[in-house]
Amino acid sequence: MERPNNTAVHCLENTGLSRTYIIEGADSLMAVDVGSLGAAKDTVSYIRRHLKRDMGELSRIAATHFHIDHIGGIGSLLTMCGPATKVLFNYRVKDYLSGKKKISLIKNWFTGLVPASLVSLCRVRRLSHFAFMSGAGIPVPAMRRYVKLPFEGERIIYFGRENARRFKLGFDSWEVIDTPGHTEDSVSLYNEPTGELICGDFILNIRRNGGGMLNRFHWDGGRIKESFSYVTRTLAPRHVYPGHGDVIRDENNALRNVKEL
Repeated sequence: MERPNNTAVHCLENTGLSRTYIIEGADSLMAVDVGSLGAAKDTVSYIRRHLKRDMGELSRIAATHFHIDHIGGIGSLLTMCGPATKVLFNYRVKDYLSGKKKISLIKNWFTGLVPASLVSLCRVRRLSHFAFMSGAGIPVPAMRRYVKLPFEGERIIYFGRENARRFKLGFDSWEVIDTPGHTEDSVSLYNEPTGELICGDFILNIRRNGGGMLNRFHWDGGRIKESFSYVTRTLAPRHVYPGHGDVIRDENNALRNVKEL
């Protein structure tokens, strides 16, 4: 797959309801947002066939937030990795898994979810893109307490802490940017040297040749606007990789093309 020079991110095509990305590090690989059984298979195929790498080199599997279309294939992918592969979650996810807190409800299902879903459906190529290893991460009242994951808690590394807005991820030059709004636990991953931002469902790009927009399907509109204000003041990525839609690029700052709510 074609990739701009001096970038670390591989954008997998047609991985189902959300975009899956593979980050090529100096010593290992990291997959981000593996949202279905089909996405897990796509990840394995890409690593083996396109990168010509062994699955033992996939050291990390990260999620930008705890929604089923971003975590639903992690368990399946782990079965095809080495025993040392770890799953990276925001520290707030620990409260979900312990039962201390429910997954937050989301607003604007019709005006926010429906448009993004229609775009995402165009990337579905087989039934396995609708298949998940568990039902964890569904933000509806009847399912909010169902958070059981199909892998052991020992495989999880929690990153971040209260009042830490930006911190090192521990994978090359990548940092975690706390960007709550779509969910309480939403984060973006940023590589300043390469100018790359993987933003999950914080920013979407659902219009053809569009510059992206803040997600209307969110837990808290005020928080997502505040997160956007923070990233526009402090970051200048040239490549923004959304959870849904096409990559947003600008040789100076791709965030200047993103529309606010």
